[in-house]
Amino acid sequence: MATAAVEEQELDPSLPACVNLISAILAMEPSDLVISHARACGGGSITESVQKFIWDHCLSTPGDFYAPYLKIFLKKLISEVEFDHGYVLDYLYELYAQYMTSFKDDSFGKRDTRVCKRISYIFPDGCSELQSKQHSRALVFTLQCSLNMLEGDTGCSIWPSSLFLSELILSHPKLFSNKSCFEIGSGVGLVGLCLAHVKASKVILSDGDLSTLANMKFNLELNHLNIETDMPQGSENPIMVKCMHLPWESTSESQLQDIVPDVVLGADVIYDPVCLPHLVRVLAILLNRTKSDSCKPENGDACDESVGRCKVVYNGRADGKSKEAPVAYIAYVIRNIETFDYFLSLAKQANLDIMDLSDSLKPLNLLRYMQSYNQTHQQSHGSIRSIRSEMVGSEIVEVIHSWSAPRSLSTSTMYSFAQRDDIEVLDEPLYANFLRVTGLDRPYRKELLSKMESDGNKVVNDIIFGPGRMKYRYCKHIAKQRVPGLTNDLMKKGKHFILIRNPLDILPSFDKVVAPSFFELGLAELVCIYNELRELGKSPPVIDAADLQQHPEATLRGLCDDLEIPFQPTMLSWEEGPKSIDGLWAPWWYESIHKSTCFNQAKRYPQTFPFSLYDLLEQSLPLYNMLRRHVKKKQSSLLSPPLPLPDLPVPTNEKILVWVGDEIVPRDSAKVSVFDSVVQGGDSVWEGLRVYNGKIFKLEEHLDRMFDSAKALAFENVPTRDEIKDAIFRTLIRNGMFDNSHIRLSLTRGKKVTSGMSPAFNLYGCTLIVLAEWKPPVYDNTRGIVLVTASTRRNSPNSLDSKIHHNNLLNNILAKIEGNNAKVDDAIMLDKDGYVSETNATNIFIVKKGRVSTPHADYCLPGITRATIMDLVVKEDLILEERRISLSEVHTADEMWTSGTMGELSPVVKVDGRRIGDGEIGPVTKRLQDAYKNLTQQSGVPIPTYLAN
Repeated sequence: MATAAVEEQELDPSLPACVNLISAILAMEPSDLVISHARACGGGSITESVQKFIWDHCLSTPGDFYAPYLKIFLKKLISEVEFDHGYVLDYLYELYAQYMTSFKDDSFGKRDTRVCKRISYIFPDGCSELQSKQHSRALVFTLQCSLNMLEGDTGCSIWPSSLFLSELILSHPKLFSNKSCFEIGSGVGLVGLCLAHVKASKVILSDGDLSTLANMKFNLELNHLNIETDMPQGSENPIMVKCMHLPWESTSESQLQDIVPDVVLGADVIYDPVCLPHLVRVLAILLNRTKSDSCKPENGDACDESVGRCKVVYNGRADGKSKEAPVAYIAYVIRNIETFDYFLSLAKQANLDIMDLSDSLKPLNLLRYMQSYNQTHQQSHGSIRSIRSEMVGSEIVEVIHSWSAPRSLSTSTMYSFAQRDDIEVLDEPLYANFLRVTGLDRPYRKELLSKMESDGNKVVNDIIFGPGRMKYRYCKHIAKQRVPGLTNDLMKKGKHFILIRNPLDILPSFDKVVAPSFFELGLAELVCIYNELRELGKSPPVIDAADLQQHPEATLRGLCDDLEIPFQPTMLSWEEGPKSIDGLWAPWWYESIHKSTCFNQAKRYPQTFPFSLYDLLEQSLPLYNMLRRHVKKKQSSLLSPPLPLPDLPVPTNEKILVWVGDEIVPRDSAKVSVFDSVVQGGDSVWEGLRVYNGKIFKLEEHLDRMFDSAKALAFENVPTRDEIKDAIFRTLIRNGMFDNSHIRLSLTRGKKVTSGMSPAFNLYGCTLIVLAEWKPPVYDNTRGIVLVTASTRRNSPNSLDSKIHHNNLLNNILAKIEGNNAKVDDAIMLDKDGYVSETNATNIFIVKKGRVSTPHADYCLPGITRATIMDLVVKEDLILEERRISLSEVHTADEMWTSGTMGELSPVVKVDGRRIGDGEIGPVTKRLQDAYKNLTQQSGVPIPTYLAN
């Protein structure tokens, strides 16, 4: 009679047993658990009323479910009813039959199968303190989850404890708003989304599994939250979430030293006895970090200051009282009392107080939401479902976009990725749209347009980003196929990388189907794609085809790391012949690829380049080189191993503009021809100038010397003085360099028509180079420098007159090598008779008994800074001598300094191991330093725009 009464009465969806049944089905809990809830609804058996309730409230729209799960559940449900000699409703049989005939078991056998869930929260009047928008009291999160409840390597599914903890956060936002919140074992990131929604001051999510962490980041992006890997302390951005890798078993206290949370959270972290000691250790580190004034007892039992003990709250309940000491909220469904008791014992040993608040607060869970909502709105089962979660049968697929020019090993790379067991491949999905929009002809145009979707945005929305059965989808794109009119989602969604190849290797085989052109090559669009992705904050990895051929495994591993996917060794080879994934254009393009089984090494010597394509090579090569600069670990030369990029002495100089010839170009483009005389024989003159306070010091004097040097070397077609000054001014203004800058001004004899020594080959005129850098004085002018004497002698005027300020500096460089080997600042160079001439880079002055001496400018350069200091010596009423100076006079000098534009006036405190004077900066040196500094601030040629501004 009792059973009959239940059968005759329609079940109330708001009853606890019914709520549990709906929750279990919609959360796709294991079938045995769902069946137990169904029995509870039917008074011990699964009655027809229970079956109808399941149909009405859960299964009436089966397209919303993941088919394999529903098929298993229906089979279990039908078996249970028939075992009890009950009657199965026809429509349940029909639905089960439909799944039996439509799906094969082996198509869903992968462990990493995913589902998209939309978790919805409704906040009835009086049920939530959350300040929601007036027109909507619904909060919806979209999450990608694994269907395997214990599959840690892909992110766990929505467990009840995670829902309970989320409800606690949303129901009591005051406990978490403006608090620093740290979640351990964050899984799919639902709790983090709720914390961000209630405006926690800082949200840090952690997980010990890298794949789970990647899945969590995807879910945060899916819900429009910004992710930061190194969040600054005190960040106030409520929509910024940090994700960190935190394996409990290996985490040290030092790794957590910068994390001082107000609240620690965990959902269902107490499930594996093996991990519990590590979990408790992490909790103790986080909760016992601040034992100080903020940890005050509540009612005498909340906190023990002597041991730094603070409450850990579990089962997702709280009493709503604010807590000054760190507190942990751990939602846990007790499945095994022994495991739970073990956790309690470990917590006690770690001085953590455990307080069960489950009885001090009415449970604010899904049950209460559903009851209140139904009483107010009397909604149907469809609305009830929206309160908790919606299941979408097909999984969210993570899209990987490959962008390249034709003939760039893009098909080989596609074959490589197709060997993975977690990926599906699309071969140029936008090809038909490209032909439709451009109207270009191909031998297969008609067939392609008839068989392939040609609406680009449909392709993007329904095919590229459509549902699928694999974790990843690889899309091979040719850059030129990104034509106008395509949705911005193409670039904004998914992960991207760029595959490049030297046009020298592309062009010889390009004209097999279409005539080569700048448009068909598509390198300009490839650069645009790279720049657009950078502007979107998605800087793509750039892979060079030459690296794939030379080092396939290392290159693919690096690419997988950049894409945050695991490398699979199967990517290194594939079977010979056509593939089912090939586009229908394969017979025209893939003949050689079909003969391959891996990334074959390039031939040692290439084929002859077709010089009919020389102009196209000139157009495209700079674009390739521009992208190649962004390749990781690029080769330093053809034969040498890769070298790390060096640090610059002044990092700001990484991005400067340089005058070369008759134009200003970026640093990496600042090059001269291999036919230039400076390359052919060091045939060039130069000057060094310094900028002080918007003025160029001694500009006219340096230009005088440059023109004299050029005339002495018989340069032809020399730029005018005004042209050189104009180039200097323009370069400084473009760089914004108005102070603390140095200019290396070079004038070469120019480019030759053919390689050779004769100036008769220089028929293009001189080449002017203005290299301006941010550069303070290169020596330590406050503590002094150390010198040694070099064995390399200074040039005699019989060989090469030092009064010509030429670029042929090998003599000086050899001396500098000796100084480097001695680990000193510079080296003194002697003349042919053994007298002091200069250092490898500067002029020399010594002081003895108040008299200042400097060598004759017979073997050394008559420096402009040298002449300036000689004038200052006289103005300071000091005695000046220009004479031969022996090395012993240097060793016994009272003071010594060197002079030069780049280093200014640099005190010398030691030479050849002998202290100069008392080893400190002398009074004469300091006096002249001050005089020189005053002069540089007062004189110089103004930079025009600097004064105008």
